[in-house]
Amino acid sequence: MIRALVLGIVQGITEFLPISSSAHLSIVPRLLGYATPTLAFEVLLHFGTLAAVAAYFARDLWAFVLSLVAPGRLGPDETRTRRRLLVLLALASVPAAAVGFLLQDWADQQTARPLRASVWLVATTVILIAAELYARTRTARTAVTHAAVAPDRSGTRVERHHGRRAATADPPANAEEELHRLPAAKAAGIGLAQALALIPGTSRSGVTISAGLFEGVSREAAARFSFLLSIPAILGAGILKLDELSSATETPAELVAGTIAAGISGFLAVSFLIRLLRTRTLWPFIWYRLIAGGLFVLLLSTVRS
Repeated sequence: MIRALVLGIVQGITEFLPISSSAHLSIVPRLLGYATPTLAFEVLLHFGTLAAVAAYFARDLWAFVLSLVAPGRLGPDETRTRRRLLVLLALASVPAAAVGFLLQDWADQQTARPLRASVWLVATTVILIAAELYARTRTARTAVTHAAVAPDRSGTRVERHHGRRAATADPPANAEEELHRLPAAKAAGIGLAQALALIPGTSRSGVTISAGLFEGVSREAAARFSFLLSIPAILGAGILKLDELSSATETPAELVAGTIAAGISGFLAVSFLIRLLRTRTLWPFIWYRLIAGGLFVLLLSTVRS
């Protein structure tokens, strides 16, 4: 039972924090001397995290439903906004679905090797580092640009370029508004990045938030889009593996305990990361990946089967 709870918590936390659930679910059992979780157990843990993200975004999911079946309850503007975001999520889900269908067996083989998963965890951190360095450079450039922006007498923001004056659009008030304005090209870019999450150690949230930073999207808005995008991805992967449930060697009580633990810890992880990224960067997770990943490689290199 303790093993089920520990693995459920590990899955819930690492599924949404940018530190890779596939790598940790491969590494942690090996380091703690636990039996490798069956594929059936992993499927249920993923359904636990699916419940977590669905619960966190329940209001958004309900609004999507209303926009399709009862638009009158939302009003024309809200309906249009919700339908547009739903289309963006569908568009961004295609690359991961296609790549997952083609390469899932390869990814499972990589995950089955804890040492290899540890190496991937360290190596793919370069994506997050590059994204944060790019975001820092972009922020510095934006600060210089804003110094040339001044309000005119009517209060409209005006940008001066070599003596010319050009009106600039007001920035979004918050991450939700930014998400509603997200261009289709940027959504597609984040979707393409999600396909890379098939590589063990990459982290779905890590690579999609990084893609958002490369595109000039704020960390919080990128995280929200990433988590909404994870819903069809987790659901699809779980459905494809439903036939594995009959092969579980864990007891029903262990399966239930692990799933609940994954759901609760996953919900807390989603809430924590979104709040954190309103004011902080990905650097704490980058340092964790480098240090913990290095230790994992060292420890697993000395552990014998």
